[in-house]
Amino acid sequence: MKMKISKASWMILGAGIFIIVLAGLGVTRSGQITQLDSLSENLSVNAARLNNFKVGQQQAEVDEYQQQLKDVLDQVNEVKDKLKQTVISVDVADKFYDIATFSNVIVVNLNTTKISEEPYASIDCDTIAVSGQVSGTRGDIIKFIIALNDNFTTGFVQAAQVVSSDNKTSSVNLQMSVYTRKENE
Repeated sequence: MKMKISKASWMILGAGIFIIVLAGLGVTRSGQITQLDSLSENLSVNAARLNNFKVGQQQAEVDEYQQQLKDVLDQVNEVKDKLKQTVISVDVADKFYDIATFSNVIVVNLNTTKISEEPYASIDCDTIAVSGQVSGTRGDIIKFIIALNDNFTTGFVQAAQVVSSDNKTSSVNLQMSVYTRKENE
């Protein structure tokens, strides 16, 4: 028995999945912020201990505290990088899903890479690579690819491979790069 699901049901299902993904990312971000606060508190406690430490006292303890401070600073920077990665990935994914919805295609798979530094036209940029698979009619898929290039002002589709399964539906595997101007840290 073949079950037919209406367009509205697909849209509701897609929106539900999107909300679940966003909720998951929100929980992750909340955990990262909590961890950042804890690490920042540890940093301030260790910094205060180092400031109150008398120079003539046990050198071994001084070295240990300096190592702890270095470790905490490394952890804080790592958490900051993870937070930045999550925010940029969510922004790119949001726009990708918005364009897919507008183009009337279904996102089957979407992956983003870690942010990397790559110059674009001699400008230092942070780059995130996006790969995904969408399905829909051939016309909608072509409309989707054009919309990706038109609506990502700092990104472009690098490769697209269309696979036709029958006369009505097709899918496309695509790769794109999205650039953002590198922030001064």
